[in-house]
Amino acid sequence: MTQTTRAKRDPDQPLRVAVAGVGRMGRHHARVYGEISGCRLVGVCDPDEAAARQAGEDFGCPAFSGVEDMLQRAEVDAASIVTPTARHRAVAEVLLPAGVDILVEKPLAPSANDAREIVALARKHAAVLQVGHTERFNPALVALRPYELSPRYIDVQRISPMTFRSIDIGVVLDLMIHDLDIVSHLVRSPVTNLAAVGVSVVGDHEDIANARLVFANGCVANLTASRLALKTERKMRLFSPNAYVTVDYQRKSGVVIRRTANEDELARVRQKVAAGDFADLTQLNYPELVKYEELTVVDREPLRAQLEAFLGSVRTGAEPEVTGDDGLIAVDLAARICHAISEHQWGGVPILPHGDAV
Repeated sequence: MTQTTRAKRDPDQPLRVAVAGVGRMGRHHARVYGEISGCRLVGVCDPDEAAARQAGEDFGCPAFSGVEDMLQRAEVDAASIVTPTARHRAVAEVLLPAGVDILVEKPLAPSANDAREIVALARKHAAVLQVGHTERFNPALVALRPYELSPRYIDVQRISPMTFRSIDIGVVLDLMIHDLDIVSHLVRSPVTNLAAVGVSVVGDHEDIANARLVFANGCVANLTASRLALKTERKMRLFSPNAYVTVDYQRKSGVVIRRTANEDELARVRQKVAAGDFADLTQLNYPELVKYEELTVVDREPLRAQLEAFLGSVRTGAEPEVTGDDGLIAVDLAARICHAISEHQWGGVPILPHGDAV
């Protein structure tokens, strides 16, 4: 469903932007807004008044204790919601009716119902709603856009050591949500079946999870997320009929291998295989049969690219790069995965996912 947005903003006037929530990520939003031309940071707010005050001093803008207070004392065109996930809906319900376009950090909400309400409210007020799936702006993933890929199998590993941030939510909403959004965006087909396992170690929420998704078009995706690993690894491997792709999100690099280097020779190989003639196939040099390309990556800070795209939508009224509907799909999948994890018990103890996540 296409997201309805309000009229274009005056291109001759700087956009007045604000940040709700100035924890670690919120401070990055404030910093980047201060670096982007064509916008002016007019306020930050946080219930932690000391944190708000410090952010105001650091980024040269007024500080407020809450969203309502900020709206009473500052004119705001657009804002980032970077509060704890449980507060996203409440903050959106203040900003959207006030005519403020919003970017909501991922995940859009802690539940599909809350996500659905935020999307509906944005549509009611013809507001721009972008979801902060920053990984969509990772330079390696951006470099994949020109390729016409039809994924048939995707494998994703997103593992890292425990940072004790975002432990109010599980690893599915914390880390795997990135890949649920990316995979859904690449496959563009509804999920018809899924299975998942996970385990909680540090708190009440799962810290390790593995999910297998089956899409209506036949694609299968296997996703593993862990925040208890001893290393950081963020990789995707994608198989399609005509290409094999690897992406390293951490290193912002990737490779595409396509069967276009020597199509005639490949045709002969297929004929020999079909005929059961394997005699001389071992003499072939496989790399000469395929086209190996390193992705041409333009290194940009993903958060800056994300906020610039958001402000572009605010200014023009165009649909955002990551829509509210995209965010809702990811949250809905996350909820289904968490439900599957809760149902997958053995003797009352959650089963560890297979693989080398830990």
